[in-house]
Amino acid sequence: RGLGDVYKRQLDMTPNDYIRLERLKKAAQLLKEGECKINEVCYMTGFNTPSYFTKCFQKQFGILPKDFVK
Repeated sequence: RGLGDVYKRQLDMTPNDYIRLERLKKAAQLLKEGECKINEVCYMTGFNTPSYFTKCFQKQFGILPKDFVK
């Protein structure tokens, strides 16, 4: 049994999913503060492309980052 099994049992998600969730929560916090542009937040939180960041953000929060900052 590895660490992945522990995450799966305790959090009902894989380690990668958990890390992505934490990065997205940090991104939402940064966007809410309004001091950084969406592209900057994307890279600050470890996403390699704005398109992938947008896809993950919308899947997690049900809203596009550009609409979230309005």
